[in-house]
Amino acid sequence: MTDTPDPDDVSTAPTPRKTRASVMLTASIERFGGSEPSRHRVRDLSTDGLRIDQAIGLQVGATVLISIGALQAIGANVVWVDKGSAGLRFIEPINPDDARAKAVITPRPQADAPRDVRTSGPTAGWMPDLPNPYRKL
Repeated sequence: MTDTPDPDDVSTAPTPRKTRASVMLTASIERFGGSEPSRHRVRDLSTDGLRIDQAIGLQVGATVLISIGALQAIGANVVWVDKGSAGLRFIEPINPDDARAKAVITPRPQADAPRDVRTSGPTAGWMPDLPNPYRKL
């Protein structure tokens, strides 16, 4: 008698899903093909996937890029779509804490800082940064 498993004796039991945490986050989803990114509410999140609302236009089997929290352009496959919700499985496991972290945002320049009009251009009015001998620096 051998201890090797019989190839005909394949278990059909589904693999257990990772524990999902109920969350209220926002994700941006980019589809391949040049369409604009769409914003979705994230309801459940785990290391392997998530459930979103407002899933209009997503197709089962599609591959998308998700940006959520500090995670940017994470690959995922659409597993199911039903009644405005969808389940997506990440191509590689993520750290849910990174998804809950705030996204890195470029700080705005201070109002007192001088601007270089050659790179930024006017922001309001008609040519606000013309060289003016009476302008405060």
